Amino acid sequence: MLRRCTGKTNESDPTRFEFRNVSEKELGRIGEGKQTEQTAHEAVPFRKICTDRCVLAAWISFVGANPAFLILLLYGPTYLREVLNFDVRSTGYINALPFALCAIYKLVVGKISDRITFVNDKIIYTFWLFTSVLGLIIGYAIMIWTTNRIVAFCAFGFAVITSGLIIMATVKCLTLRCQQHCHFAVGTTSFMSYCVQFILPLCAGFMCPDNSSEQWTRLFVIVTVIVILTNIPFPLLTTQEPADYTKKPSDGKI
Repeated sequence: MLRRCTGKTNESDPTRFEFRNVSEKELGRIGEGKQTEQTAHEAVPFRKICTDRCVLAAWISFVGANPAFLILLLYGPTYLREVLNFDVRSTGYINALPFALCAIYKLVVGKISDRITFVNDKIIYTFWLFTSVLGLIIGYAIMIWTTNRIVAFCAFGFAVITSGLIIMATVKCLTLRCQQHCHFAVGTTSFMSYCVQFILPLCAGFMCPDNSSEQWTRLFVIVTVIVILTNIPFPLLTTQEPADYTKKPSDGKI
């Protein structure tokens, strides 16, 4: 505790000045098996990651699908109350139910994915991504065309539950591709999500100023089109193979 308060920490290098009164023989015993040189950290190849087609495809897919999920998350209560006319008391519980089921769904799918060994990882994460995207499209399409509030709520819940795998597929793809540098690639998706959360209120306020059914329908159509277009490159450009910038120069040498 005293060393923490004075800013000093215990060092593994016995040759430092803290051990200047220790004999050479004792220093030898203390230093036996210890590494005195610090391991250099590998620099993150930011430019190579940002120009990697696989990474860009994963980012574009995430940016396209993330607003569709965030609209349900941020504006689900407004849609349920103003458009579907659920009362204020029940809106909170009704809105929370699909997200609770989404968490269970992700847990189950994660367990299943870990046990699948007869296909490669790209097929697995591409399948889960398009399952989520298809669920979003179906849910939004039903909400666009139906006038029955019960059917619309079921479609809302279906879209929320199935969309939970988007982030799982994106993270899996980026982790396999970027390996030891995946913290930057995955962290960038979080930054993108924050940006979307700042922009989304402006778009929702502009598209749905009166919270009418027609205005929300128009917003849902635009979001659906964006989801479709931004996910087309994903199966074409992504790969499960590690990028060249993840390999050390000595990896190819015998």
